[in-house]
Amino acid sequence: MSCDCISRLEKKLTEEMVKRYPDWEVEEKVKFTEKELILDSKGAVVVLGNPVLGRVRRGKQIRKFETQILPQYCPFCGKKKTEGGEG
Repeated sequence: MSCDCISRLEKKLTEEMVKRYPDWEVEEKVKFTEKELILDSKGAVVVLGNPVLGRVRRGKQIRKFETQILPQYCPFCGKKKTEGGEG
């Protein structure tokens, strides 16, 4: 079974956007704008900040819903991240 964490989180954030803007219609569901991982010179995994973006519309007005998600656990080994961002 493959991991569906990203799509589940995008769905939850879209639901949060709808709660914040109850009288608006969803123009664009919330999606991660960057889905990248980097390995540093020590081989440790460093997860980049993942901005997410969605849009709602009311008439001719469009509002952005933006936030950043920073994981607390490494997506590869499952260890809790330290303050420096490495697992």
